[in-house]
Amino acid sequence: MINKPYYTRVSISLLFTNWIFQRILRINCEVPFSVYFTNRIQGWKRCYFEDDTSKFSLTVSGGAYITVFEGTTLHVGSGTIWAHNICIQTGNHVPGKLNQYKVNSVKIGRNCWIGNGAAILAGVTLGDNVVVGANSVVTKSFPNNVVIAGVPAKIIKEIVD
Repeated sequence: MINKPYYTRVSISLLFTNWIFQRILRINCEVPFSVYFTNRIQGWKRCYFEDDTSKFSLTVSGGAYITVFEGTTLHVGSGTIWAHNICIQTGNHVPGKLNQYKVNSVKIGRNCWIGNGAAILAGVTLGDNVVVGANSVVTKSFPNNVVIAGVPAKIIKEIVD
C-alpha cells in the first residue's frame, strides 16, 4: 500500500528509478520522499511544504536545483507546482566579495506555477496564485494574482477571476 496519495499519480517505473538513485546510488539520499533522479536538493530539512503537491513536483519534474542555506527556510504553499529545471536558492554571492554570501529565506504562496528554467533568488516572497514565466529570474517579491516573467522578472499581467 502506498502511503502518499500523490504517489498514485506517478508510474511505478519512475518511482522505482527514483528509489534506485536515492537509496542505492545515494543521490538525495537524506530526503525522506521520492525525488526525481536529476534533482539536487540541499538543506531539505529547512524546506516546509504546506501539502504534498510540491513533493509531487519533486517526484516528476527533473532538473530542479534547490539550495536552502543554514539560517534560512523555504516555505512552499499548497497547490504549488513547477516545471523542469527550476532553481530556488536562499543565498547568493555578494558582488565584489565572492567568498561571502547574502542569505535570506524564500516564501512561495499557494497555487503558484513556476515555469521551466525559472530561478527564484534569496529573499523573494511570492503571493498566492502567482505564475512565473519560463526562464524568468525572480529577484524581488510579488503580490497575489499576477503573472511575472523576464530577466529580472516583472509583472506582465494581473490575474482576474
